[in-house]
Amino acid sequence: MLHRKTSMSGPAVRKLPQHGVKGAYYAGHWVDLEDCAGTYQPNPSDCSGCATRSTCPRSRSRNAARVRADDDFVYDVVIVGAGCIGGAIARELSRYRLSTLLLESADDVSQGATKGNSGIVHAGYDDAPGSQHAKFCWSGNQMFPQLDRELRFGYQMNGSLVIATNEKERRVLDELMERGRKNGVERLRIVEKEELFEMEPALNPKAIAALYSPDAGNVIPYEFAIALIENAVDNGVELRIRREVTDIKRVDGGGGGGSSSFEVTVRHWEPKDYVDARSRMGKSVDGSEPAGKGNGGCWSAITTIYRSGIAVSSLVIAGMGVMMAMDGNVDDDARMRSAVASTFVLLVAAVLLFRPPPGGNGGRRVPSSLKDIVDKCPPPVGTGDVGKVGVTDMFSGGSGSWNAVGGVTVGIETVRCRYVINCAGG
Repeated sequence: MLHRKTSMSGPAVRKLPQHGVKGAYYAGHWVDLEDCAGTYQPNPSDCSGCATRSTCPRSRSRNAARVRADDDFVYDVVIVGAGCIGGAIARELSRYRLSTLLLESADDVSQGATKGNSGIVHAGYDDAPGSQHAKFCWSGNQMFPQLDRELRFGYQMNGSLVIATNEKERRVLDELMERGRKNGVERLRIVEKEELFEMEPALNPKAIAALYSPDAGNVIPYEFAIALIENAVDNGVELRIRREVTDIKRVDGGGGGGSSSFEVTVRHWEPKDYVDARSRMGKSVDGSEPAGKGNGGCWSAITTIYRSGIAVSSLVIAGMGVMMAMDGNVDDDARMRSAVASTFVLLVAAVLLFRPPPGGNGGRRVPSSLKDIVDKCPPPVGTGDVGKVGVTDMFSGGSGSWNAVGGVTVGIETVRCRYVINCAGG
């Protein structure tokens, strides 16, 4: 869906649809909002999802991967790196009866190379024939429409144009056309000037021709990765974030039948502000259950006992008063006093039980504006000049790395597995 308005004073003004605004891209094509029902919006019963509908534990998914019962292996596969590649592998492995663990060193998935790439889904005409890229690029390209039907990450099949502005560059188009043919790329063709400017009126006026591939597309990289990993976790893959792999060792003879296994050492970190806050609350700094009796848990228990005592005693007193008020053997004055006393007890109990906690606005939480929240957030802290985040800080997880948020080590974990797949970038 492409709207153009031509002008004599300048290039065409194009109003391109934006995914999620009055519609969505689905399986490569635009779907207007009124047509999303039954297509982009699926039947909820056909979708994966979390059965508990509750908050996950700190820095990990709620589910733990299925543990093998036939030997001492906890995991069949450990995947290092929760970007688009690690996520795609995790999702595919979730189709099988495997125990799979996905590890990410940053504070969320898609924080490395995935979030910073262009999101182009290439057709495969530029890859050297016979290379691994040439072998898989076209077939991978053809998987994206179905992937988007299943995961709905907004795949846009907008096509691509390689522009030539002179005859020398036109010969390059012919070379790319032939390379694409050898790689099995379909529907490639050379577009001449007249048709080219009908397709793209805002091109360089010197353009004379272009190689057109209608199957090339584009994704929002982090939405793609999140969709893959959410679906993998829904189907049994265990995810742990803020886990930096520091060592991988081969353990000979530990895999049953004399085969070897791997022992993966992982550093679990949390932001310093979070660790300090947990310490003040008397709770474990790794985000697990409270270590001993923290102030928060203790106060919550006291409050519960206090409210329960008020409710029970008030009901008992009020009940006795009602029975006396209804007793015909008691004189009228005593019955009246009993009714008034019961009413008073119930009113006092209601005030004590239902009064809001201390604070402004009657104790109600007033939603904060997004601008206020952003203004109060401190900038990421790096190791560069004046605390700026530098290139070194971006090596692992970008602005979500432990360097950038003042990460503190809260634990060292060791996991055993049959296979390790390294999908870490950078």
